[in-house]
Amino acid sequence: MSEADRTSYLRRRYGGSQSVMDRRERRFVGEMLARIGPVARVLDLPSGHGRFTPMLREAATSRLVCGDHNEKNIAALLAEEGDAGTPIDTVLVDLFERLPFDDGEFDLVFNFRFFHHIFDAARRRHVVAELSRVSGRHLVVSYYDDVFVHRTQKRLWKHRKHRRTLPMVPRPQVHAEFAAAGCRVVEDRAVLPVIHAHRILLLEKR
Repeated sequence: MSEADRTSYLRRRYGGSQSVMDRRERRFVGEMLARIGPVARVLDLPSGHGRFTPMLREAATSRLVCGDHNEKNIAALLAEEGDAGTPIDTVLVDLFERLPFDDGEFDLVFNFRFFHHIFDAARRRHVVAELSRVSGRHLVVSYYDDVFVHRTQKRLWKHRKHRRTLPMVPRPQVHAEFAAAGCRVVEDRAVLPVIHAHRILLLEKR
């Protein structure tokens, strides 16, 4: 994927109605990063097409690792890397395996728009445990709460590329799973309250 392809993808994926979600997600993530303050070591996993990479490069003071299972995503991140912010280290990684990092290696672990692609509860708990293990201080994680309006809309909307169901996990259950992994919830914000299931969690290791 070239830089032009990456730019085109982000414009297409987060244009139209998704532009509202994009603006609010960026705003909430920015506010959470500001609340945390400067952090030395940051892990972005999976980094995907790098929508938040510029923000994380600014937040990280000494090291930013962008991990993904897709080589094309990694190549695109490196191809568009400019001079501003902390340089990017990259790694090919599978979140469903043990992560190739030490316990507490990062001050901030960032995981965005991934949990609603995990259909197996045991796999989800594994990811929770691994993200928590490699964080020494903070995590920013997004997930889909079980919201009636959004769940119903998913089932009713007819489109050939539209997936009728996505894993939505009730908020208390998500909190409990992270608590079991040694994290406390600092903040949990709905991107579009009532209407949309997407929420953003700021967590702190106990």
